[in-house]
Amino acid sequence: MIKDIPDYYNNIDVILDQIWSFLEKGVSERDEDFRLPIIIINSETGADGRIVVLRGAFKDKNILRFHTDHRSPKIISLKKNNKIYFVFYSKKRKIQIRAEGIATIHKDNEITKLAWKNTQMMSRKCYLSPQAPGDLINESASDLSKEMGGSLPTLEQSEIGYKNFCVVESKIKSFEWLYLASEGHRRAKFMLDGNTSTWLVP
Repeated sequence: MIKDIPDYYNNIDVILDQIWSFLEKGVSERDEDFRLPIIIINSETGADGRIVVLRGAFKDKNILRFHTDHRSPKIISLKKNNKIYFVFYSKKRKIQIRAEGIATIHKDNEITKLAWKNTQMMSRKCYLSPQAPGDLINESASDLSKEMGGSLPTLEQSEIGYKNFCVVESKIKSFEWLYLASEGHRRAKFMLDGNTSTWLVP
């Protein structure tokens, strides 16, 4: 027998709420495993993945949110194909969550203004680089201008970065849940548009 069987082991009706609970923790708790998902998008040369910081998980709207530089190659790719996939994994819980969604890019609107206002200075400085993320350079360098170095910008200095800032919101269409247990794994899928769910072979 499994010791301390979680409610979601054999009860599919509680899993979706648990998924959103974990994702909400990923937004609010810096040490939470679900804070740093891998996102996968479709570029012209194939699938392309990277890690982002989860900045919003809105159960009532089925939306996941992250922030990024509008000059980033992933924004170029999402403008051409807005399908997006998230992969989360918690080693301590042995739970993997996969999410499929449709991305919307927000730039210089009420959503970005509020998000920027609540962005800490340490994060704002990431948007102050005069060059775009991924640009070729001749020597190793940080993402900041040489004048600023490793210091934090002032509020006035940081405002320059807003022109490069954007918010990506993804309307989640489905979740796949995988729970690893030595006594038997559990896997389930949730189709959010139709509000349906099913167990899957792990």
